[in-house]
Amino acid sequence: MKHWARLNISTKDALSLDIKEHCFANTDKSDVYIPDHGGIWTFGKDIFNDAWVDYVQETCPHLTVTGALVFWRTPNYQHPGAHIDVAPISSPSRVEGVEYENTFHAANSSDSMDKEDFYQVVSSYNFVLDEGDDSAMTWYTPKQNSAEDLLELKKFESIHYDEVPLEKLNEVDRCTIGHDNLVMARTNVLHNVHMGNQERWAVCVRCIMNWSSWDEAVETMKPWIVKPKEFGGPTGAEPTRFGTWESKGREVDF
Repeated sequence: MKHWARLNISTKDALSLDIKEHCFANTDKSDVYIPDHGGIWTFGKDIFNDAWVDYVQETCPHLTVTGALVFWRTPNYQHPGAHIDVAPISSPSRVEGVEYENTFHAANSSDSMDKEDFYQVVSSYNFVLDEGDDSAMTWYTPKQNSAEDLLELKKFESIHYDEVPLEKLNEVDRCTIGHDNLVMARTNVLHNVHMGNQERWAVCVRCIMNWSSWDEAVETMKPWIVKPKEFGGPTGAEPTRFGTWESKGREVDF
């Protein structure tokens, strides 16, 4: 199973402000800011144009936009661990005076370091700012043991996460997020961003949703998932079937 799905939901004219300028002018309001590595900022839904928020709701009633996280990372910086997203069970997030209706992807103000006080977040909805972005979101599975045996709850500034060092993991999937459409990404398994030669600015759209599993998220969002084009054949999700290789000129002697 893939750990991501590109959605037929456009990001054109989504943003209401210059994200890069705003974030660099407000490093003191960041959740995390390390000049040589990257930063994280949390926004209410006024980061988006009202028309785009309405468009998302009208296009996909399952997604009600409530805000966003913005991630910045410098070129070629590779964080040494992969993580699972967690959020506090008990309290909603309060950011810039706005109390969110949900705790999904909430900026975490909890002082707890007890795993029982957090739940794993199933999915996020993402796009990057720059069309030529060469980074890739990457997913992993442990080389040995189970993920639960390896996970360590950590806190950096106001952010909690479950993390495992990369050397203990094998890559199982990756996706170039892209600029034009929202991508639903699985966040309740170990993941990281593999950086390229460009800096990365990514927007994680917060939505009210309560998937109990990735399977449920994919099944519910199926009408909005972009179907891949068949390799070398007609458009659509159907693969080339057994017996059609020679007739389509792909292989003479298999």
